[in-house]
Amino acid sequence: MLNGILFALFAALLGAVLCFWGYRLFMIMLPVWSFFGGLWLGAKGVNLLFGGGFLATSTGLTIGLVLGILLAIFSWQFYELGVAFLGAVIGAWLGYGVMNWLGFERGTVPVLVALVCGLVLGGVTLVRHWQQYMVMGISAIAGANALVLALLLLVGRVSVQGLQGAGSAIRPVLADSFGWLFLWLGIAIAGMIVQVRAYRHVTFVREEFFKYWG
Repeated sequence: MLNGILFALFAALLGAVLCFWGYRLFMIMLPVWSFFGGLWLGAKGVNLLFGGGFLATSTGLTIGLVLGILLAIFSWQFYELGVAFLGAVIGAWLGYGVMNWLGFERGTVPVLVALVCGLVLGGVTLVRHWQQYMVMGISAIAGANALVLALLLLVGRVSVQGLQGAGSAIRPVLADSFGWLFLWLGIAIAGMIVQVRAYRHVTFVREEFFKYWG
């Protein structure tokens, strides 16, 4: 019980920071987020294609770690492409979450949908130079997800053990009810609006990116 409350409070704090102040945090944490994004993408891809559970096989863990390290290095050296790749990972994550909610847990169909969503979102980000807005959008979505999960934990709708076996942080939100889904979307939109207003004069350029590491 105490572990669940502490986890919920931590998720709520992290979610609030990500949702409403995520741009600055994201600029610092981009290589870290890229690593975890690559880890999820590689491990989840192996899980969807071959089964065995998320991060439950050495193959999935190895591929996830290698892909995570490569994306982290790439995002540091080529930060604009790094954000585009991370946008592709988020697109794949959202596509998989929707397919999972529809009942497609593994197989060719969720893999193809996740791949298409990732390619579309990553390509649009790169071609249209939406890196700054992608950073704000990703952080707002992730923060809103953490805030809703914290609330679900506090009211007993999900458990820490259930989150560990879900394979996707968005799955408990989508699976519980449409009310939580609408709340998640509302918080994400509010966080995006706050960040756009706060950082509309900030330019997504190399000097701005490396300034946060100085």
